[in-house]
Amino acid sequence: MTPAELTERWTDLAAARRSTSGTERRRLDAEAAVDVFACIFWPRGRSGLLIEGVACVSGLSDRVPRCRGVRVLLDTEEIEGDRERASLVIILEEERLREIFAVLSADLVNAIVAEPDPATALRRCVDRLCMWQGLFDRIAPEGLSEQRQRGLFGELVVLEQRFLADGALLEGVSAWVGSDSAHQDFRLGRLAVEVKTSLAKRHARIAISNEKQLDERPHDPLILASVRLDESEPHGISLPDLVARLRARLAGDEPASRLFDDRLLLADYLDVHAPIYEAHRYQVVSTRWFRVEGDFPRLTDANLPAGVGDITYSIIADDLGAWELADDAMIALIGDAA
Repeated sequence: MTPAELTERWTDLAAARRSTSGTERRRLDAEAAVDVFACIFWPRGRSGLLIEGVACVSGLSDRVPRCRGVRVLLDTEEIEGDRERASLVIILEEERLREIFAVLSADLVNAIVAEPDPATALRRCVDRLCMWQGLFDRIAPEGLSEQRQRGLFGELVVLEQRFLADGALLEGVSAWVGSDSAHQDFRLGRLAVEVKTSLAKRHARIAISNEKQLDERPHDPLILASVRLDESEPHGISLPDLVARLRARLAGDEPASRLFDDRLLLADYLDVHAPIYEAHRYQVVSTRWFRVEGDFPRLTDANLPAGVGDITYSIIADDLGAWELADDAMIALIGDAA
């Protein structure tokens, strides 16, 4: 099920309105373990989903999240023993989020129909809603800012160049953790890599977000990757182009492919925004690797004065030559960590 297919279902249901109240609905998958319907909820004409099934769902109501612009309702009715008839309703409340809601709904449907029984399907649906909750709180209808687009582009460059290079696709994608609120963008064993992306036409200044990013004490080693991009309309590729290339690379490994799409969601990347992102096209000018150790210039918990925290600062890439690693050395470090 794609977002476009769901949007078409909602449009057809709205056009076929038969009442001023109640619900118009259409089944989406006859083979699913639960009943899944695309719905229009009258009188306001809101788009949504209805998922129904008979299962033991104790404790599930406590986990139903609140999402900005979306109403989620779980109703249960005891029928026998510990089994209940559960109805999960998901309704779009803010029309400006319609495109994102279509992506959310398609993701939920695809997750549900893959599950073998009603209880697992309902819990899987709530799990996905919990993941989407943060996305709805963060993301703007127009998508990622230019700076965040470049940052994600740089992380994907490092993923492609180094962490997928040896063919261990699931392990490589699993190492990409920056979208999951980690202090560094990649972790593999004790190796950690923090990626910083900048435009080549600007001074090679690397912005550090906090005192944790370059603290090597939990890691051995900690690497700072500096990705320099040239914004080039005729010769570059867009962020959606790079995403598509990586998806093609992972297509033969379903677990790796699924995890990659989940990590993209956590990074606030949605395919619905691809036409916006096509306006910016980049060429990779250079990728440099620096080992954070010894006198490497940085601020961490260990050298900050008492009472100082939540800092941001910059370092100059051209002054880091003493800590620079060759590509072969970086490849060897990843190989040792795997």
